[in-house]
Amino acid sequence: MKKQPKHALLYLLLLISYLNANQGCDISSLLEERPKSFKIKEEKEEIKHKTKKKIELKITETLSSITITHENQTLHIKRTPKNQEHTCPPFCIQPMNIKGVSTVGELEVLDFIKELKGKEAKLLIDIRNSKFYNQNTIPGAINIPYSMLKNKSKYQEQVLQLLGGKKRGEKWIFKLVPTLLIFGDSEENDKASKSIKTLLKLSYPAQKIYYYRTGIEAWNRLGLTLY
Repeated sequence: MKKQPKHALLYLLLLISYLNANQGCDISSLLEERPKSFKIKEEKEEIKHKTKKKIELKITETLSSITITHENQTLHIKRTPKNQEHTCPPFCIQPMNIKGVSTVGELEVLDFIKELKGKEAKLLIDIRNSKFYNQNTIPGAINIPYSMLKNKSKYQEQVLQLLGGKKRGEKWIFKLVPTLLIFGDSEENDKASKSIKTLLKLSYPAQKIYYYRTGIEAWNRLGLTLY
C-alpha cells in the first residue's frame, strides 16, 4: 500500500476536528497524538522581562491621543492604563475593519456556530494559545494558536496545509478552502487581527474570513456559554 503524502494526513486531521467542532477541538493536541514525524507542537512565545518604568498608554502603536475643542475647552482624548503592565503595545485598540474582511458580533457568531455542520465547510478558530483555550472557549471552536501561524513559525506551512492551502513555489494557492471565523481575547488584543493580516498577505480570500473583534471577553461578559 502506498503511503499517504504528509499533507493528506494533516488535512484528514483538520477534517476530524471539523466534524467534532461542536464539542471543541484543539488541533495542536490532535497532532501531538500522531507519530513523531507528524507531530506539531505549539511554539512557546518568548517572554521578555523588562525593567518596570512608567509608560504612557497609547491608543494604537502610533497614536497616543487626540485633541479637540469642545464648548471652548481643550480636551485630550487618551487611554488610562489599568495597571503598569497594561500598555500599548501590546494592549492596543484593534481596528474595526481589516481589508475586506467582515467584522461580526455575537449574534453573527451564533449563526455561524449553527452552520458549522452545514454543507459549506466552516471553522470557528480560537487563535489564543492552548493554555487559555483549554481553560475555556466558545463552543464549537478549534484551536490554531497565532504562534503557529505567524510568519516566523516553523509550523506555518503545515498549518496553511491544514486550512487547505497548496504551495506553488513561493506562493500559496487557496481554492475550495473553509470559511473561517477568527477570534482572540478582546478588542485590545492583536493576535486575531495579526492572524487575519497574515492570512491575507498569503492570499487567503478575504470573503472567506470573519473577524470577531471583541473576542471571548465580550462573549463571557454577555453571559454566553463557554466550553
